[in-house]
Amino acid sequence: MKGGDISNEVPLRVAVALDCIIDRSPTFKKVLGIPIVGEQVTYNRQSLSLFWRFAEKYEYRLELVGFGYTQKEMDRVQEDLDNLGTNPFNYYHAYPVVADFVAELPYRPELKGVVDIPERGLRYGSKYINIEGKV
Repeated sequence: MKGGDISNEVPLRVAVALDCIIDRSPTFKKVLGIPIVGEQVTYNRQSLSLFWRFAEKYEYRLELVGFGYTQKEMDRVQEDLDNLGTNPFNYYHAYPVVADFVAELPYRPELKGVVDIPERGLRYGSKYINIEGKV
């Protein structure tokens, strides 16, 4: 909506991979003398703040995409982020593998770019956005 009139313009989106906002740290426990190795996953509040400022500055809608997760797990992530109070994401989607998401890119004109970990950056071609140090 510009100048008070209603338009059919689709707001631009940026997709953000779930791996960009979570921190994984190994945990070690001993139960009856047997070492058990686990993994603790937490949300990176600094990254969430960075994406919030990014969305506000450039007026983008953010879409959180998870690779190897189910839609129920992504709904749980949405609830967790809402409970934290720092949820910059408007949309959530789960993909079984990264290749399914990459195959969709040519058919999504509203998608301005993709923020992901650098190891997967080349898969997105010109849509890849390296956000570190830009906001």
